[in-house]
Amino acid sequence: MNDRPRLLILGATGRLGATLAAHYAPRYEILAPGRETLDLSRPETVAQELEHMDFDLAINAAALTSPDLCEGDPGLAMRVNAESAAIVAKVCANRWLRFIHLSTDYVFEGKGCVFLTEESVAEPVNAYGRSKRAGEVAVLAANADALVARVSWLFGPRGGGVPETALQRAREGHLLGFIEDKWSVPTSTVDIACWLERLFTDLSSVTGLLHLCNTGVATWRDYAQVSLDLAHRHGLLNRPHFTHGLRLRDFPQFKAARPPFTVMNNARLSFILGETPRSWQSALEEHIVSMTVPPRL
Repeated sequence: MNDRPRLLILGATGRLGATLAAHYAPRYEILAPGRETLDLSRPETVAQELEHMDFDLAINAAALTSPDLCEGDPGLAMRVNAESAAIVAKVCANRWLRFIHLSTDYVFEGKGCVFLTEESVAEPVNAYGRSKRAGEVAVLAANADALVARVSWLFGPRGGGVPETALQRAREGHLLGFIEDKWSVPTSTVDIACWLERLFTDLSSVTGLLHLCNTGVATWRDYAQVSLDLAHRHGLLNRPHFTHGLRLRDFPQFKAARPPFTVMNNARLSFILGETPRSWQSALEEHIVSMTVPPRL
């Protein structure tokens, strides 16, 4: 008989969701419905599909995350990122189940230079940010006990982020240009998994908005350069490589505006955990080192 808690993870094939599923699998029974079972682009079907699922808590890591795709189809973005999220929140509220919804630093306008707290005004500048902000508001309206956790610039075992891009470009001899007028906080998906587990176990009374990010600040260029430096230090590159700076205006192909400064303050998270999250550089080094170890068969 399996008496492990049943954890519903929406978006379990994504960069964050896949890390969460792998991290929790030894201790929880993971329910990870795919789009063919639970299609968040069709909010009218979500509640009915959830009726057939038996779970003890839920994490929504699913989202339409491409700013340019959202800009081209804002209606789809709203259905996936806001309407369906609110329905899942309501179902959890009706069942008295813990619900955690993942959001983003893109809910901010990004015109200042002050670290952003949970109380900072959220004024998105693109359709993606507007849909995610609408999702935050709708989730908390549907479920006052929900936790809405904002994350930024993810890296981790799933790959596909700036570290992997920088290393691939360096190995293939491409130019190493990265944007240097956009700032945020690179954040480990492994660290997020650890923080979230504490938040749905011994810290289950924590609700509302919470910034989940490592400590520090970086531009995309900083992020890429540190990745390259660490890769060289740990033997993934045979020589040093150096980046050069690009500006957001150098990318006219971007359909959606990008908020330039979305550095989140993690003071509330530090207070709740009783310790300050490690620096993004420390977390990134752990990730780079893990890339040097062959996976077990």
